[in-house]
Parts: sequence; C-alpha cells; structure tokens
Amino acid sequence: MNASFTTRHDGSVAMHLDTEAAKAVFASVVFAAQFHEDIVPLTEIARRGLCEQESRLNEGEVSCQ
Repeated sequence: MNASFTTRHDGSVAMHLDTEAAKAVFASVVFAAQFHEDIVPLTEIARRGLCEQESRLNEGEVSCQ
C-alpha cells in the first residue's frame, strides 16, 4: 500500500494513492458517512477518485459507475 499527501496553502490536500490505499480510504469515508452527514459528499468524491484510478489500471475500461 502506497500513499502520499500534499498540503497546499489554500487548505486543500492532494492524495496520491495506489489501488489498495484508495480502497481503504473509500471504505473509511463510507463508514464515517454513516455517523456524520457532513461527510456524505466525500463518498462521491472518493468513489470518483477510485473509479478514475481503476480506469487507468484497466487501460481505459471503466468498471465502476
């Protein structure tokens, strides 16, 4: 599992994750969203990021919608 995080002056954070790390982050966000409604929008962001990474690994095939 590989992950790197970059913080920016505007307060945003960029995450670069391999597939295993992305799945772990996605699972954590989905779990946390059950308890905090403010986290719910992050589930869509996490899903899109995971889908994009999986798409690159599958040479352009999008397997998650």
